[in-house]
Amino acid sequence: MDYSPKISVMVIENDDDFRGLLNGVFERSEQFVLVKSFGSLEDFGVALLQQNPAHDWFPQLLVADVMSSVNPRVECTSYISALRDEGLVFASLFVSSMNFGALLRVLRKKHPKGWGVLQKNSKLSEKAILDAAFETYADLVRV
Repeated sequence: MDYSPKISVMVIENDDDFRGLLNGVFERSEQFVLVKSFGSLEDFGVALLQQNPAHDWFPQLLVADVMSSVNPRVECTSYISALRDEGLVFASLFVSSMNFGALLRVLRKKHPKGWGVLQKNSKLSEKAILDAAFETYADLVRV
C-alpha cells in the first residue's frame, strides 16, 4: 500500500464534459486528490475570496482551461500569474487547444517554475493528463 502524500489539485474548466473527464482522472489517480472543481474562473474567484487565509485553502496544483471565464475577453493566465505575484505558491497546468510557447516564456520570466501546458485534442489520454500534471508539479518543487 502506498502511503505517500497525494498532490492536491483544483480544476477550472467551463466545458462540463471536459471538466467531468478531468475530475474523473484526478479522482481515480493514486498521485492526486481532487479537492474542488469549478465551472468558471469567476466561480473560482468567488470561492477564493471567501477563504482566509487563502494559502491554507489553495491546492498544490491548479489545472485551468485558459478560456474558462464567462467573459470571452478574459483569460485565466493573467489572473493566475497575479495570484503568484501575491505570494501564493502552486503549480499551474493550463489546458487549451492553442499553442503556448510564447506565453509560457512570458510567465516564466516572473516565476520560473511550476508552469505546464496540456493541449486538448482527440488523442488526449488519462496517462497524458496525469503525466502533464505530475511534471508541472515536479517542476515547481524541483531544487
